[in-house]
Amino acid sequence: MKRLDKVKKIYFIGAGGIGMSALAQILFELGYKVCGSDIKQTPLTEKLRHKGIDVTIGHTGKCPDDIDLAVYTSCISSDNPEMIVFKSKGVKLISRGELLAELFNDSVGIAIAGTHGKTTTTALVGHVLKACDLDPTIAVGAEVPSLMGNAVLGKSDLFVAEADESDGSFLKLKPLYGIITNIEEEHLDYYNDIQSIIKAYISFSQSIKSGGCLVACGDDANLTNILKNYKKPVITFGFSKSCNYRATNLRIRGLSVEFDCLEDGRLLGTFTLNIPGRHNVLNALGAIIICKLLGIKVEKIEKTLKQYKGSSRRFEIKSNTAGIILIEDYAHHPTEIKATIEAASHLKPKRIIVVFQPHRYSRTKHLKEAFAEAFDKADYLIVTDIYSASEKPIEGVDSQTLYNALKEKKSDVCFLPISDIVDHIVHIASKGDLIIIMGAGDIGEISSEITARLKK
Repeated sequence: MKRLDKVKKIYFIGAGGIGMSALAQILFELGYKVCGSDIKQTPLTEKLRHKGIDVTIGHTGKCPDDIDLAVYTSCISSDNPEMIVFKSKGVKLISRGELLAELFNDSVGIAIAGTHGKTTTTALVGHVLKACDLDPTIAVGAEVPSLMGNAVLGKSDLFVAEADESDGSFLKLKPLYGIITNIEEEHLDYYNDIQSIIKAYISFSQSIKSGGCLVACGDDANLTNILKNYKKPVITFGFSKSCNYRATNLRIRGLSVEFDCLEDGRLLGTFTLNIPGRHNVLNALGAIIICKLLGIKVEKIEKTLKQYKGSSRRFEIKSNTAGIILIEDYAHHPTEIKATIEAASHLKPKRIIVVFQPHRYSRTKHLKEAFAEAFDKADYLIVTDIYSASEKPIEGVDSQTLYNALKEKKSDVCFLPISDIVDHIVHIASKGDLIIIMGAGDIGEISSEITARLKK
């Protein structure tokens, strides 16, 4: 960790971000003095404060004088007041991705990348390793109950990290084992097109250290094309017969799924997941392979996977009140939306009501047609305003445009400002309904209010 030599106090600009808060906690537990700021108070900023990390609210430029290193994320612009102050003081500035690489690259690193499923796969790997006493360090993009949060500082040399492709920072990581769950069009605000995305994943796959292995979904067309010319060791997983690890005989029972796992055609074991959906079976296959590579016995993997209860905002059941189930989910890409609604359908509700908050103008612009096809299995859809995630508006791109595209495909769709959604849901919901609050922005904040109103 050369960049941390002689560093005593570290400041996080945007400390309440899910990735930033994980690193802040790890460094704090390593003995560094850690502080920071965020634009608003959130449960994560409160969690950091509870641990003893000072987090101020607002980016005012009134920064401490004794900072040795300042960390920022890709959403922090160069004209941010705190960036300007630290630059003027000559304080060393590094990105979140660079800091993660500093902590990660000298370890026995396990990096999980992919357009979808990387958070759950990271959580599954971390959960099993921790439960099997391998004592890993873990940094994951969600609060995971079995990990007591989104960060764990372990005593071993194992480091499990979610690898973020959104800003290209995953290319700074040098893992011994890497998982790629899938590759699709996403983050087109950063990448020009799908070919640029594929090129980045090729670079990530080449970063695997000697003696390590790439674990890749053999069902994904873009990944399959990459693997045709891949010369390093690779293990594939999926539902296809050509995969090294194959899931078969799926038994979906509400919120759980049981499946047989074949290793090169031979039965490895029967696994149960207490999280729903075929997509999570794929996530589990990647985790099973990594755990087996690290020497964990199959029986242990079976037992500990079954104990995994999910993570925040990943098909998280917020309440079951008056016969109405309320679920919060992070899905914000058309493929994720389809998978989430498909999983919900196995609960056989009377109606599936979806509240969707689009995330980023750029994503809405580039994937508008795919969004229009993604909600087929929703019985009633409510669309609200775009969550910008610090993006500047794009002319001609707004929720009304998306609503119009959806209206051509679905009759039961409406547009509402977020302030009107709670009243509307409480008015229309009835026994047997399943409501999904969906999106990667602040839409989840209405879940508690809906729950409270339904109880009344």
